[in-house]
Amino acid sequence: MRKLNYVHMFVFLSAITVVTLGLYYIAADWLNQRYFRFLIWNLFLGWIPFVFSSLTYGLGRLKWKGAIWIAIPSAMMWLLFFPNSSYIVTDLLHLTSRSSRYFSGSLAEFHYWYDLMVVLMFVWTGLLIGFLSMYQIQEVIYDRLGRAASWIFVLGGTALGSYGVLLGRVYRLNSWDALTNRELLIRLMHESVSRPSLAFCMFFGTFLLTVYLTLYYLLNARGSGPDQRSLQTNDKKV
Repeated sequence: MRKLNYVHMFVFLSAITVVTLGLYYIAADWLNQRYFRFLIWNLFLGWIPFVFSSLTYGLGRLKWKGAIWIAIPSAMMWLLFFPNSSYIVTDLLHLTSRSSRYFSGSLAEFHYWYDLMVVLMFVWTGLLIGFLSMYQIQEVIYDRLGRAASWIFVLGGTALGSYGVLLGRVYRLNSWDALTNRELLIRLMHESVSRPSLAFCMFFGTFLLTVYLTLYYLLNARGSGPDQRSLQTNDKKV
């Protein structure tokens, strides 16, 4: 599993976030509407998993034995807030709910494309933040418990992440309700046991896992670049 420089990743994700916010404000001023301002709050929530994954990663690298007892609660908080980063995908729903504003007959107005690009930027940024935070946690588990345990974590994380999105989008539950309103959480969990909910989790979980596997492959793919070929040539000469 390739080691990443998470300071560079933080700078990179921050830059993409700035571009996303800039695109929103430019489109909002141009079209004179602030309908999608809720995406800013959703993206802020999407950053929380990266905060906890970075804390877990830092604790996991410490040689102090007691660090693991702080890393475990931090990882659990990551899991609690992880669905926020992919929840933004479901905000595409708002483009459908506003379809009457976008279409004139069979033609789409230009502001539909502006709004679509803004929403997609928020979706892309949220997914990147969430999956890089998952990569951080997987790296910690990989180093301590091995490859198999790290992939069991990924499968469980995407499954629980899809269920968290279900509770948030369909049942309007917030992440902090798990800490502040457990009776509501338990009641909604009972209500969510249904065939449509299971289907949603299967489809959305498959989507999350596929995107993560794509990111993982791109980060860990072994190419045969010029440097590697030159090293092989030098080895043969020696």
